Amino acid sequence: MSYQGWPGNQGQQPYPQQPYPPQYPAGPAPMPPKKRRIWVPFLIVGLVVVLVGGGVTGWLALRAKYGPRDEDQRPSATLLWKQATLIDERPLNSWASDGIIAVMHEDRLYAFNAETGEKAWDFQPPLRAGEKTPLSRFCGMSHDVKNGLGVISFGPYIKSTYGGTGCSTIAVVDVKTGVFKWQLDLPVVENRGTTNFTDPEIVGDLVVFSLHDIVFGVNLADGKEVWRHDQEPRSYCNLSGPAISERTTVFPVYCPIGEPEYHELLFLDTATGAVKGRTRLDADTFPAVISADPPIAAVDPSTKDEVPGSLLVFDDIGRKVTEFPQELPAGRLDVNPINSYLETRARMRFPIIVTDGMLVGATWSTSVNAYRETNKIVAVDLKTGQQRWDIALGKKIAGRPFAATANGILAINAGTHENPPQVFEIPLSGGSPRAISGLFPSEVSSPVNCNLHWGNGTVYGVRTGGGTLGAPLVFAVR
Repeated sequence: MSYQGWPGNQGQQPYPQQPYPPQYPAGPAPMPPKKRRIWVPFLIVGLVVVLVGGGVTGWLALRAKYGPRDEDQRPSATLLWKQATLIDERPLNSWASDGIIAVMHEDRLYAFNAETGEKAWDFQPPLRAGEKTPLSRFCGMSHDVKNGLGVISFGPYIKSTYGGTGCSTIAVVDVKTGVFKWQLDLPVVENRGTTNFTDPEIVGDLVVFSLHDIVFGVNLADGKEVWRHDQEPRSYCNLSGPAISERTTVFPVYCPIGEPEYHELLFLDTATGAVKGRTRLDADTFPAVISADPPIAAVDPSTKDEVPGSLLVFDDIGRKVTEFPQELPAGRLDVNPINSYLETRARMRFPIIVTDGMLVGATWSTSVNAYRETNKIVAVDLKTGQQRWDIALGKKIAGRPFAATANGILAINAGTHENPPQVFEIPLSGGSPRAISGLFPSEVSSPVNCNLHWGNGTVYGVRTGGGTLGAPLVFAVR
């Protein structure tokens, strides 16, 4: 076989017989091992020290020029103690006085040492006169403690189960020891509505409360009746939660029988029980009586939420002094009570402070973004009905007032990740709020709707309101 290639090709050529030459030349001889440079690690360490030192020096220079970041300036508050009770339901009400924090549930009244949180005393509803088996439930307590004494109410108030004697026993308690001073068991009043809740109050030398639509004033020393105010025969009018002061007791009254049905306010002389005045109201629902000194009521003319109500200010005999809308220049005033789950016969605790001739409350929150809200703390002059001032606790902070001091209004914010709760003081004349507490610990993340008490630089809280699961049942923060 031949191969015809290019000219000059002589045909098939045999393969060479000698081996192919190597394709790659042989490499150089191996190098001797290099000596280790022991100075390299020290060079790296030195560079790291220089860089870190320079960064720290620059940070300190910036801190000296511009100051620390905001969160560095805010100290932390201390959780002194927290407690739970054997009953997990929300308490009805609470006291903070005489070194005691007392918390009322339907089935038990607990008291804790205000400084340590240790249990001081507790008891269940006692037996009423003639009872052999305990049937009663707690159903009210005074909002304030006077001279170391508080007032409680209890009774077998569920009519269908226990016969309908209602919240018909009143007792005065020494707050420090839990010892009863006296107990008054009132009889059943036939053909009257059952009073399931009544919050008595100590005013001067009297204890004032309502039962079965009758208002009583009894002697603080021994519980003997001093006066009573009864409704007119066959009026079928119902009393709701009152406001009580030393001069005036104000009851909302609803009269469903007659043409037409109506709401009114009843003004009583607290010392004598005499009627000082009555005022008819243009309202579809029970008015919320916020204060008795001066008398202030929040009234909704319509049951539709989009129709804002108004606040009415009266004198002691029921004459209207001024009226202002809930929709203020700073926003809509929030008049919802923090213990709104109780029935209307109970006295509500409102997130409103009345002091120095003005009403101070919080507006409804508005959204800043998808995650944060803000609102205003607002003050209204009670003589003119005009807004005096409004203050925001922060651009992304919502809060409410909860106490008044000689220097100003105390407010607390709803906690967020970047702005945990803390207490602010607002001057009575308005002005910038000043933080007077550190940031609350994470265990107390939502105290804004708790029943809050202030004393000796400490916030005592009881979880009575909605949206408070981020707070212990009872706590103290300083």
